[in-house]
Amino acid sequence: MIKVRISQIFSHAAEDVVAAKKELDTGASFEDMVQKYSTCPSKSQQGDLGWMPEGNAESLLGSKVSEDQKGEILGPIHSPYGYHILKVSDLEIERIEGPVKLEMEMSFLNEIFPDAHSLLFKNFHIGLPIEGYPKGETLANICKVHNKSELEVLNFLNQAFSDKNVATLSVEALKEKLSSGATVSLLDIREGWERDIAKIEGSLLITRDNNEEILSSLPKDREIVLIDWKQDRSPNFQKWLAQRGFTQAKCLEGGIDAWAEKADTRLSRYDIDEDDGYRYEDILEEPEDHSH
Repeated sequence: MIKVRISQIFSHAAEDVVAAKKELDTGASFEDMVQKYSTCPSKSQQGDLGWMPEGNAESLLGSKVSEDQKGEILGPIHSPYGYHILKVSDLEIERIEGPVKLEMEMSFLNEIFPDAHSLLFKNFHIGLPIEGYPKGETLANICKVHNKSELEVLNFLNQAFSDKNVATLSVEALKEKLSSGATVSLLDIREGWERDIAKIEGSLLITRDNNEEILSSLPKDREIVLIDWKQDRSPNFQKWLAQRGFTQAKCLEGGIDAWAEKADTRLSRYDIDEDDGYRYEDILEEPEDHSH
């Protein structure tokens, strides 16, 4: 995952943005052009729009983001709001937490994640020696020998491990835990109207507005159970939590629908017609409005 910092020159007048681009092409500084031409409130911060997630940045730039784009200037770009010249001011690769570590021996990596070797070959052209890796050979050493970015390889393997190993908890197991008074946090990741129809008592509705507050109050090793409709979104949210260091997040098997069927039949069950344009509220990333 890449975190991106973007600055912009913005104007409703196309001629101003074109003039700014011409001066940039002749060596003018981006910051000077911000002060000269931009009408965006970010002008007071040299055009800085701040850090944003990779997906938001790609939506703004209109293309995929890569590590070598730092300092790149794009535009003019026409949007519904006006005309932009965008600069990729900075890039930062975020570490994805997981079981794979740089100091881990390759033999042990194979034990916990047998797919690792084939993935390394497919994505980084790092082959497995015919005689196998010698004792003491670590992932860090392999990255160095093959001239690969340690963080890129580490993030890739931990993401692949997370994708393959989504933890779940059955309705019966959750019911037993709640009956015994076990310490478990129930996070409801559905929309408010769904929760109004059916909810598990003691669960918390987590949204874009309150997710930081809720997660900051939970120990990283707390057992967390994610509640959605039919376990259709919780795997992605579980992976997102794992990337942030929460090691015991699990998906409720079958979601609230299975809970209403097997554990609490008093609850109403409901359907969602995907053809009606329904989509979940995006808890993970909230696009920033730079519309002026």
